[in-house]
Amino acid sequence: MKLIKETVIPASICDPNVVLSVKGAFDLVQDFLTEMMGELHIDGVTLREKYGCVWVFTRNRMQIDRAPGWMERCVIESYISSARGAKMTADTVLKDSEGKICLYSRIEMCALDLKTQKIKRIRDVGVTSDTHVEAPERNIEFSRLKHEGLDDIGTLVVQSGDIDFVQHTNNVSYVRFVMNTYSVKELRERPVREIEVRYAGQTHEGDTLTIRKATVGAKELFDIAEGDRTAVECEIIR
Repeated sequence: MKLIKETVIPASICDPNVVLSVKGAFDLVQDFLTEMMGELHIDGVTLREKYGCVWVFTRNRMQIDRAPGWMERCVIESYISSARGAKMTADTVLKDSEGKICLYSRIEMCALDLKTQKIKRIRDVGVTSDTHVEAPERNIEFSRLKHEGLDDIGTLVVQSGDIDFVQHTNNVSYVRFVMNTYSVKELRERPVREIEVRYAGQTHEGDTLTIRKATVGAKELFDIAEGDRTAVECEIIR
């Protein structure tokens, strides 16, 4: 199943340059992906109520060909691009009025049993052989670059507004943490063209997190850690 809708870019997810922000792009993708999965009755709330599980995003890679502007009319579509074993990927594509891709996101996820804290096979949480898998429009490979030699660049405390419905730090909050390390001027002069976020662990309200950064070639690498434990790794190309 492919969910397709027309949408208008609202001011609430635009940056100071009046175009879709990186965090806004993640918000848009996550909201629309959730709607698509809701149509299939495999969204996070349904999983928790029916199977005692939640979806855990493990990786999200996004390519931003062009950030659409405020009030620009676009078409957004979301679909499952792969489903086997314990992993599922979903692609979300935002296109302009001429059908050109503005952004392309691929999210990898798995189902976590809230009681046992073990990963379940997706067939055990409603993703069956009847679930329609679409051929992806792009071949997106997730990064395997090791994060080494990063320097501390700041700390922050997880607040109540960062927490999702299972009492963990929301995926998009981590993107905001990283993007807040840039100035408006830096992002205006060199906007983000590609970003990958890898979710390695959970953090909670009140946790103190450290952000670390290094530059390797064309990539800017970030880690977000609680003490010695890395919760999130992020790679950005501008």
